[in-house]
Amino acid sequence: MPRYVYVLRHSSFADLQDDAAAMELPDDAAAREFAAKVMSGLVWQPEDNWAGWTMEVRQGGRRVWHLPFDPIEPPNHH
Repeated sequence: MPRYVYVLRHSSFADLQDDAAAMELPDDAAAREFAAKVMSGLVWQPEDNWAGWTMEVRQGGRRVWHLPFDPIEPPNHH
């Protein structure tokens, strides 16, 4: 199975080294779905501001996805 690498990025912190996590998944679609789940879980914490952050997904030397956090809405807690 291909190994996908996930990296959080922000233009204001471009000088930081990558803090990457990897996951073996069957294909690019599964890699995007996994990234979306991780991103949704991160925005649940209302004290965090994820504006301007992106999740980059790479497989080998290829960038597969580049997903912005901005359009993700945290779930309503009632």
